[in-house]
Amino acid sequence: MIMTIKNAIKIYLEWKQTHTSSAYTTYKTRLNQFTDFIKHKDYLREIDGDDIVAFHRSLEQKYSLNTIAYSARVLKNFFWFWHGRGETSFNPKEIIPIRYVSADKDIVTAEDLSDMSDLLKVDNLQDLQKKLVIHMLWDTGMRLSELLDIKISDINEQGIDGLRTAKVRTRKSMRYNLVIWGSKTNDLLNRYLGIRLSMSSESNYLLINPKTLKVFTPRSIQRWMNQLSDLAMLDKNITPHSFRHGKANFILDQGGSVRDVSALLRHVKPESSFQYMQLSKKRYEDVARRYLTTFQSSNLQAA
Repeated sequence: MIMTIKNAIKIYLEWKQTHTSSAYTTYKTRLNQFTDFIKHKDYLREIDGDDIVAFHRSLEQKYSLNTIAYSARVLKNFFWFWHGRGETSFNPKEIIPIRYVSADKDIVTAEDLSDMSDLLKVDNLQDLQKKLVIHMLWDTGMRLSELLDIKISDINEQGIDGLRTAKVRTRKSMRYNLVIWGSKTNDLLNRYLGIRLSMSSESNYLLINPKTLKVFTPRSIQRWMNQLSDLAMLDKNITPHSFRHGKANFILDQGGSVRDVSALLRHVKPESSFQYMQLSKKRYEDVARRYLTTFQSSNLQAA
């Protein structure tokens, strides 16, 4: 039976939802847009590279370059899925998505973390949860989905150094990786675990709403970020992912390498780490000035 485009998208999205539910909605939107655009074709095998180029050109008047690049990644992932199952002869390598990264993208700095953390008290459960979340995000560079997926059983006993560790599942690779945090975060976690283990909930998840006894939603955590950044008077659009970007820049500013960023942020593809090289305006200016000064000095000596 020849695979129709609509059925191919339905099957793909059902698969996608099992391991990356947070991206499901945006993937569905982009694939449905593509279906509407190529409504003159019914079957997956009919689609070729010209259809995809034409589709993205049709988006140029309505969407940003970031959105178009993201759409290209969605379609590339979709066609890899079906190419591997022999349902299409179209080679997904023909789709070359371009990653656009804003040099002014808001990131969390160590100072921002301190300002937000100082607003929260450890003797109040809601404050303690918020404080633990921002410190874990900063120390580990975790994705929010990884943090919310942590179960109590994923947390290891305290080691020789007195610090706990945890295994987190990276949905992109479906692998478990070890994450490590510092002593302050460890103290917050131990304090919180004392309360968490006394909650009358059958859930094994670490971070649950004490009122509903259900796992916090990403939207709830984003509201926390908005409130904290406003209270700390940070003129930034802080998101949970801003901590991940901030951690990458902190590593590089401390003299770490892109390889270190790749390892600590658990990137599936090492090249993903290179995008962080252009996020720090200060680092860019320092490098630019160093080589500009060297160049000018050489000219003066030559003169």
